[in-house]
Amino acid sequence: MDEQNYLAFDIGGTSVKWGLLTKEGTFLQKSTFSSEGSDGKVILQKIKEVVDLYRSSLQGIAVSAPGFILPSGYIEYGGAIDAFTEFPFQEVLSRNTGLPVSIENDVNCVALAEKWLGNAQKLTDFVCITVGTGVGGALYLNNALYRGNNFRAGEAGFMVTNGLQSTMKGGDTLSTLASMTGLREKYAAYHSLDPEKVTGEMVFQAYDEKEPAAVHIVEDFYRSLAIGIFNINSFLNPQKILIGGGITSRPSFIRELQSHLSYVDNVFHAEIELCRFKNDAGMIGALAFFHSQYENHQSPSILKAKIPLDK
Repeated sequence: MDEQNYLAFDIGGTSVKWGLLTKEGTFLQKSTFSSEGSDGKVILQKIKEVVDLYRSSLQGIAVSAPGFILPSGYIEYGGAIDAFTEFPFQEVLSRNTGLPVSIENDVNCVALAEKWLGNAQKLTDFVCITVGTGVGGALYLNNALYRGNNFRAGEAGFMVTNGLQSTMKGGDTLSTLASMTGLREKYAAYHSLDPEKVTGEMVFQAYDEKEPAAVHIVEDFYRSLAIGIFNINSFLNPQKILIGGGITSRPSFIRELQSHLSYVDNVFHAEIELCRFKNDAGMIGALAFFHSQYENHQSPSILKAKIPLDK
């Protein structure tokens, strides 16, 4: 087996996706394991078990994870994996495996994947937005990943987009109003259903069938997302805004979003496009970040993000 292989892990609240990749980002193998209900030790142990399967061919381990992550690999806030809050992830995993390890925020990894091999290869200024359980964001400005003073830049989901009048859990943030979680919870509340039994597919099917409640809820979802995009575009003026997440597999997603964006954006005319990568984005971006940390001689195809290596 090629001695230039890498393992990439994309840690999420319900599952961990992993892949064995070549240096150039080609998948040789990929799979998943559950993270739901797991504490940090269990996840780390499962990662080590995968590493042991391929150890002889590995050059390093690249990790994508939610939360606020310092360049040192220390997780200040673990997001969906609370057990990793205030945890020196990179140091611990490297010590346990004896291999070089990198870890970066999950949405930042999406942006890096798009810059390296996706729809942002020719861009110097773009924003990534992911729509899923919440709304995430990443900024790539002046041909570099922009992380902010406390390494928390791009957290679009915390943006208040509807005043301060909501009684919904989570308030009036973009993550509440324009996420699949918010969509499902609104639909469940209207029909007195268990939110855990309501899926995004169920809500959009009702929307396509023109059920009045679903139409109102989905239109509000698109309107809120359009407002968030307008705010980002008017403030940063990027070349393009790339959107990722499971909802983007809906064939009419861009058209429906654009129709709402046209109501609020008659000045800046945001250019929006779907991310190229879907479920593999976190792993590809994690590998791109690994290269930026550990490889001194990068080919022109490797991202040129100026990512600081220490705080």
